[in-house]
Amino acid sequence: MEMISSIKEKADQLIEKGYQTDIGSYISKGFRIFEKEIGLFIGYTALFFLISTITAFIPFALLFISGPLTAGFFIVAHKINKGEPYEFSTFFKGFDYFVPLLLFTLVGGIFIVLGFLALILPGIYLAVAYTFAIPFIVFAKMEFWDGMEISRKLTTKNWWSIFGLSILLFLINLLGIMVLFVGLLFTVPITYCAIYAAFDDIVGADK
Repeated sequence: MEMISSIKEKADQLIEKGYQTDIGSYISKGFRIFEKEIGLFIGYTALFFLISTITAFIPFALLFISGPLTAGFFIVAHKINKGEPYEFSTFFKGFDYFVPLLLFTLVGGIFIVLGFLALILPGIYLAVAYTFAIPFIVFAKMEFWDGMEISRKLTTKNWWSIFGLSILLFLINLLGIMVLFVGLLFTVPITYCAIYAAFDDIVGADK
């Protein structure tokens, strides 16, 4: 509980005082984490796409599972980074936070869509602002609104840097799409590992 509290306390301090970022190191570290378990990450990403494709034909089903499935990438990246034991089933530990992740997906998604409808720029701002919402929900065990708000406040303090990271990760995934979409099996997990690396460097993800 002490470590969980320290994540929020550090985030509050950074929101007040500011912080530095190193985008290149986040992508590099994300790749190194991915590299340690390439097969595991590719297997889960393929399953992630398969489940997402199937549930896309079921009304609202994807809404219920996208948050927990995404959280799985962060959880395994954390285990690898900290040298803690894990297995393939660890990817599904995101379902331990099912309710707050579902509410974040629903409410955060609505806010972002409304933001895009309101001249686009507010939507871009919010999409970047919620970059760390899932890590806060998982690693600091926050409720969905608290996770959204602390992510928004933290990223706003250095929004352009986080935006720059988002753009680079988008371009990396664009390359994945260009390689007959197969490249996404590599670029998607690297993306989430890089976001985890950023979160861990800025706030710390100790549990």
